[in-house]
Amino acid sequence: MIRILLTKYWVLAHLLLVAGTLCFVPNLSAWFALWAAGSLLLFARFLPPALKGEGFWAARTRVDRAMGGDILTWSGILAVLYVGIALFNGPRDFVLDLSSFNVLDLSAKPKWRFTDPPMAFAPSAVNPAEGVPLFVGLLCGVACALAVRVALPRSQRLLALVGVGLLTGLLALVAMLAPGLTEGLAWLGGAEGAATLWLLLFCVCLGVTGEAFLRHRGRLCAVALVAACLNSLGLFAFGGTLAIMLAGMVTVLWFVCAGFAARVSGHKVAVLWGGALGVPLVLAALVGFFLAPGGRDFGALFGHGPLSAAWETFSTQWNFRQALAFDVLDLNPMLGVGPNGLAYFAEQVLDPADISGWELWKTGGTALPCDFTRLLMERGLLGAILILLPGIALLGRCAVRGVALARLRSRRLDYRYSFVFVGSLLGVVSMLVFSVIGAPLHAPAPLCAFLIVCACLAGWLPRPR
Repeated sequence: MIRILLTKYWVLAHLLLVAGTLCFVPNLSAWFALWAAGSLLLFARFLPPALKGEGFWAARTRVDRAMGGDILTWSGILAVLYVGIALFNGPRDFVLDLSSFNVLDLSAKPKWRFTDPPMAFAPSAVNPAEGVPLFVGLLCGVACALAVRVALPRSQRLLALVGVGLLTGLLALVAMLAPGLTEGLAWLGGAEGAATLWLLLFCVCLGVTGEAFLRHRGRLCAVALVAACLNSLGLFAFGGTLAIMLAGMVTVLWFVCAGFAARVSGHKVAVLWGGALGVPLVLAALVGFFLAPGGRDFGALFGHGPLSAAWETFSTQWNFRQALAFDVLDLNPMLGVGPNGLAYFAEQVLDPADISGWELWKTGGTALPCDFTRLLMERGLLGAILILLPGIALLGRCAVRGVALARLRSRRLDYRYSFVFVGSLLGVVSMLVFSVIGAPLHAPAPLCAFLIVCACLAGWLPRPR
């Protein structure tokens, strides 16, 4: 009994503890990330859950081999090391450069510039503290994804997804009932970052709900549906127009899938079961929309005039900031300019004669609404490749398995977990879409949740019978 208690669910519980801490605790330190990731991987290595018919030592050997041979291990180490070096290679002071000053040549005026970092050959930061959120999210996310891949059996992966969904749903409930405790949701990337997190887990939990209902797993179905409703609550309360529209389309798709699942699952009165799966989502969406803190303006979210004005402002700012980011990148193409580099270096590359550019810069703040452009500008070409490697390894595994399935001559495939696969895929695609027009993956909790879902994704693909 003690061995079961220590080994069967300990890795799962530790993973949920790490994910929950990222969701509820702002301004976590790099030391917490090192402790959380290190302890999780140690327990995954030394106290893994044993598969059916497998002994404790055999489970340890299996996990040890899987961890050493997984590309995610080595790509994650490279990515975390690159991000971590910048935390020590700074700060950089803003000083007046007198090297170009000449009393005989009045046109050669002194300029303000940032001092060189202690290690000029390594990634650096003007203010190292601004690089901590990405370090925390990346390190904890890679550790959680690796624990999922090498230690958790498939049944516990479902529990991990539902558990993370419940945690984010509870956060949405707290934000609704006590907005003062979660004011601004800054550690989630603001309200927009939180909305993408809720949309991701909303889709995933719906997939788990459908699969559990189809397999007559009543408790898991009920818990997953509650998690989906809680995430829908936060999504409709704090999400923007695009997030709400995507959630609405997913809800309509869910009604169709719920009716199909109710028919093929063998339950009597399929219409009532379909309604029981769909109506709670509608109620949660209505409660979130109309009882949101501060209220929601339907006309401002979906009116033609406000939408047109918002789109014009966004497209102008987005295009301007992408071009500006690439101008900043030219200062150090390989290593980048460091965390939040646009705030420090944008005014150095802006043309003093470009009045419209200065107006756009002053009215739009220092944000860069694109995860990938921001990653390239702040971390350089080398850093962007290294940091994207863990995500490429996770999604690439799905692509390889999908191609292998497409080439199978036999049509006899096991489509179990198809609901979970479709829901997870919708959530991953939605997160990537918002990463193009925003920067949610630079916040710890969304990045960690995204990597956990990606780590589970390949396991839900159809398999040959």
